[in-house]
Amino acid sequence: LKTRFHFGPSEHAMFMSFIGVVYAFSQGFVAKRVIQFCGSERKVYVIMSCCAILGAGRYVAYYTLSIHIMYSSFLFIINALGILNTVITADTGSIASSNELGGLFGALQASESAAGMLGPFLGGVVSYYFGEDGATSAPLMAVLAIYAFLFLFVYWGYEKFVILCIDPK
Repeated sequence: LKTRFHFGPSEHAMFMSFIGVVYAFSQGFVAKRVIQFCGSERKVYVIMSCCAILGAGRYVAYYTLSIHIMYSSFLFIINALGILNTVITADTGSIASSNELGGLFGALQASESAAGMLGPFLGGVVSYYFGEDGATSAPLMAVLAIYAFLFLFVYWGYEKFVILCIDPK
């Protein structure tokens, strides 16, 4: 963003504020409407759609030269993240008993924090060793591969391992 759109501190602050507001709106308003509209029987498709939107949005945001398209792309990315987080948090809260819930969310928070530290490091390593050849970006391709893996994993196992734990029929 810094080199492509000449972002300075004020532009970066506006961008982060945009992300924060959209994320709050997504979790507080959009996610609830999407979940109500799709229902619990199509939850897997909601998660898979969010993974697809995340991948497509990252790709568009990385390659666009238009700041308006970049902001629009992040609008979809952040909404998908908010919906995804809401669905997964609700399902996770339904898996554990009330006396185990605090420990489960603590473990999940620790995992999220570790990913927040390890992810940028791994992205830097991938970028350093594989970098960009002009047409492709190794870190972007790694992120897209992770989204594709999550998409396939959710398709294959979310219903089998998560939803059946919530509602064993």
